Amino acid sequence: MFKPTLLSLIACVILGLVTGCAVSYQAAEEGVSGYRDLQIDKDTFYVEYTETTRVSWEQLHAFALKRCAELTRNYGYSVFDVLEKDEKTVYLKSGVDKVTISSMGNIANEPPVSHSYVAGGRVEGRRVTYKIKMIKE
Repeated sequence: MFKPTLLSLIACVILGLVTGCAVSYQAAEEGVSGYRDLQIDKDTFYVEYTETTRVSWEQLHAFALKRCAELTRNYGYSVFDVLEKDEKTVYLKSGVDKVTISSMGNIANEPPVSHSYVAGGRVEGRRVTYKIKMIKE
């Protein structure tokens, strides 16, 4: 019979935290996270990618550039030129306005404890925006 050890419990917690933080490349269809693009003329687009602050600026730029490359290929162009680039901190609306964190305490001498934090329905996020011009070579 498997008997959990402290080391195996710590490994499970770390694994849960790491896998819970993974972010995926996606369109921002009905939410705020993901990519959006806007065509300005036949070969010029704005592309933006928005995520929470747990995603690095480097990852946001990589996701936005991936979308730029997809658009370029989908419209039959071979390369794109970055005309403008911007990054900014934004505040995203959230349906979550209260977070409760509970602790089991030290079972031997401390009772379980819960703390509640009110976030006000706002989450800090990051957004990168590229203006690109597609080129046929």
